[in-house]
Amino acid sequence: MKKLSLRSLLPNLFTYISLTLGLTALKFAINGNWQIAVSLVVFSSFLDNIDGKIARLLNANSNFGVELDSLSDLVSFGVAPAVIVYLWSESLSIDGVWAMVIFYVICSSSRLAKFNILSYEKQTTEKKIKFFTGISTPAAAGLTLLPLMLNFRFNIDFFISDYFIKFYLIIPSILMISNIPTYSMKGIKFEKKLLPLVIILFASFLSVLLTDFWLAMIFVIFGYYASIPFAIFNFKKT
Repeated sequence: MKKLSLRSLLPNLFTYISLTLGLTALKFAINGNWQIAVSLVVFSSFLDNIDGKIARLLNANSNFGVELDSLSDLVSFGVAPAVIVYLWSESLSIDGVWAMVIFYVICSSSRLAKFNILSYEKQTTEKKIKFFTGISTPAAAGLTLLPLMLNFRFNIDFFISDYFIKFYLIIPSILMISNIPTYSMKGIKFEKKLLPLVIILFASFLSVLLTDFWLAMIFVIFGYYASIPFAIFNFKKT
């Protein structure tokens, strides 16, 4: 087995931190600290984006890193959001949700296993760089926790019955294992003439993020899912 270099351990450090945040989110959810629990999953998703970029920047990609990242994702974006929703429903005296939690986690693990298999394929095409097949587990976690974020920001209760929760959890579960093309962060590139607009939009988002965290997260999640029809259209053109 090839020894891991110190350089390759740096991106793995971010993965370990992401895993730690996902596990800690469960602890806060068990104690009923819902906003902290959901915030930790959100921060974990930020770190999940960083570790891969650092690995590519340092040319420190490894099979160990790929497998570690998947295991971390399963905990932080598979188990954590589903259990948070379950505990939230229990706090509202809503029963019968556990079966859908299991289904969600099964779909998450299947999505990650499929992604790992594809990542080991040598052939790289434009479509593979620009698009994912199905939504990623962090995106699914965002959709799963969206009703809680809406509750935090607008005091709206969506989880009013076990039927709604069961139906709602089906959506991100199915989207993860679907063949629907979605945009990959690796494939997003901006033309130079659009750079000033991108900077303005990013600065605007950052200001909203710092002043109204939950509203910013809600915008990000809605924006991501609004991009799916465009991804399908561009995928067919590529």
